[in-house]
Amino acid sequence: MGDGTRDRTSSRRDCIRTIAAAGGAAALASCTPGTEGALGASDDQTPADMEARHFPEGYPPYPSAEATETAFSEHVSPGNVGVMQAFGTELHFGQREGARVQDAFTGKWYWDCHRNGTRHRNPDIIAAVKEALHQLEIGNLLLVSGYKAKAAEKLIASTDGALTGVTYTASGAESTEVAIRATRGMTRRTKLVSVEASYHGHTCFALAAGDSADNHERYLLDFDDFVFVPYDDVDAMAAAVDDQTAAVLIESSPAQAGFPVPDPGYFRAVMDTCRKHGAKLIIDEVQTGLGATGKFWFWQHHGIVPDIVTTAKGLGGGILANAAVLLAPEIKEWFFDTAIPHSSTFGGNELGCVATARVCDLTMAPSFLEHVNALAEQFAEGLRGGPYQVNQHGLCMGILAEEMGKMEMTARLFEAGIFTVPAWYTDGGVEFRPILTLTENEADEIIGIFRDTVG
Repeated sequence: MGDGTRDRTSSRRDCIRTIAAAGGAAALASCTPGTEGALGASDDQTPADMEARHFPEGYPPYPSAEATETAFSEHVSPGNVGVMQAFGTELHFGQREGARVQDAFTGKWYWDCHRNGTRHRNPDIIAAVKEALHQLEIGNLLLVSGYKAKAAEKLIASTDGALTGVTYTASGAESTEVAIRATRGMTRRTKLVSVEASYHGHTCFALAAGDSADNHERYLLDFDDFVFVPYDDVDAMAAAVDDQTAAVLIESSPAQAGFPVPDPGYFRAVMDTCRKHGAKLIIDEVQTGLGATGKFWFWQHHGIVPDIVTTAKGLGGGILANAAVLLAPEIKEWFFDTAIPHSSTFGGNELGCVATARVCDLTMAPSFLEHVNALAEQFAEGLRGGPYQVNQHGLCMGILAEEMGKMEMTARLFEAGIFTVPAWYTDGGVEFRPILTLTENEADEIIGIFRDTVG
């Protein structure tokens, strides 16, 4: 990575670290001038104006946002509280339905444009899990399970049979860990080439492969044989990959860089470089997979077949945790040639696999992908002509404003009723990932709010 890029990255790291330590708003003023007034998501609703909330007794578990944040800071992470305050997105999920979430304490509803699954509380997934609960729970991680096999069959079918092995994990980070471990073991090489401004999770190899020098230093993960190159730079990739490279790991389009759009042929060139040197190609599809770009997988747009695909987030339908690593035949043969290739306490749990099988059925339905593509066209048209740049892969979008900083844009959108987060490796961008099952009218409402707020 060039010195200039490292300097900018260090500045961003120092800013976010200061924000978290100081609790948010005070530090934000020094990092992003002129945005102080945009921080709070003010809500002028009176209790009489709020929509009724129907929580069982004990939900939420604390009586107020302040009490929740105090307990969270003490027992879980003060940094998370400070960061959300800094972003101006102090949201406490209460009721959630479809494309919206309600703050548990203010009663205000928000459009969720920081999607973690297809939608909230998908009735098809809930019904499948409810039915399975009559017999199943998480199961036993060591035992043979037809539920795991059936979900794996469906994941393999989503690749048209190109990837033939499935190893289950419990998170995207764990999937990254397995992918790197498998390629190092199979190739007997240790060098890994990954992409600047990427994030792959918070475990050992995943952090080492992510572009955060702060984490590398904090956890002693600054490995000499982990190399970073710019996204969409064929020449830099060709120069970095050699006969000592185990794998190239690419977040299909780095979300924290604002979902940049690669030049045509980029992924084909990367794959050819890997093949030339015997390196394996790992595509991180945690954000872009499962239909989010209008095909089941992002790589299916680009005429390639990677050696490994990692997936998580929506794989459990937003109801249960599940994640997976999909393996090409050659890697499958090597990785499976041992008693227990990978053991994960909750990865591949039987209830999660019931949800995963249903997710695959829903996503592979032609009508579903047609709907995602229609929504993508609607957003492309509705956002056209504003004072910003739109990077778009279906419903994975990065919106980079020309005059508004990312913190200000995030806070203003939140105040207007749209929840999203900054694209951290950009100067003026947000990650914009609306729910995949929006109706046309819902999409129009989100577009209207965005245009009224940002331009």
